[in-house]
Amino acid sequence: MNRKGVGASLILASVIAAAPAHAEEWTRKSFLMPDGSFELTGDPARPTMSTVNTSNDAFAQPVTFGPHLYWAASDDLSLGISHETGLCLNNCDKVYNDVGFDMMLYLVGSRSFELDLHVGAPISSFDPFVMGGQAGVIGRVNFGSVVALVFDPSLYVGFTRRDQGNREYLSLPFWFYFQATSVIVPFVGSSVAEGPLDGLYDDFALPLEAGMLFDVTHDIDVGFSFRLPRLIGSGGTGAISNLSFLGRFRF
Repeated sequence: MNRKGVGASLILASVIAAAPAHAEEWTRKSFLMPDGSFELTGDPARPTMSTVNTSNDAFAQPVTFGPHLYWAASDDLSLGISHETGLCLNNCDKVYNDVGFDMMLYLVGSRSFELDLHVGAPISSFDPFVMGGQAGVIGRVNFGSVVALVFDPSLYVGFTRRDQGNREYLSLPFWFYFQATSVIVPFVGSSVAEGPLDGLYDDFALPLEAGMLFDVTHDIDVGFSFRLPRLIGSGGTGAISNLSFLGRFRF
């Protein structure tokens, strides 16, 4: 299937799924869950579960499926198993080579604001073994009844193989979500800074991503997104590098 076919299929599937929705506003949803709940999703701030490479010279090479699984130990604490890549299909060195442990702890919030501690211990490779720790916060601020700013800044510190480049890495991503209707939620996102602390701005590039979520029910959200990793900066290009499927399923 070509790039247009993949994109059309994702959009059609999302629209069909959203048709019978009785939705809760996405821009008001908490990152945490009721005690005892489970959630199959992607990164909590922007739930990417699967990604297809859309480069002209390597389309669908690879295709990855990296879901996160969270369990609510209490109303204020969620524990999870996460993936940066997960299953990797089509022209991959290894089919499965990473996993992580994730935790979100409620700090403060209201209907228009939420801030949670967000920490993890990602293992980005089994062989060779590459592990580190990641700490930051995840939050949401609502502006009126339509717009929500979501942010998930973090600092990663490498524990193993530091002499081979597994060192400190700063990430400051943010997204603006727009509650266009009770079901349709377009969004755009970028990052103020993203890269190793050593020479962070030597190879500066501004990424851009955009997509749409369909707030199907209180417990189901689906959608898609496109990403341009280097819209502005060294080697900048307007080419879309990947197409992603987004999802959040609570049980």
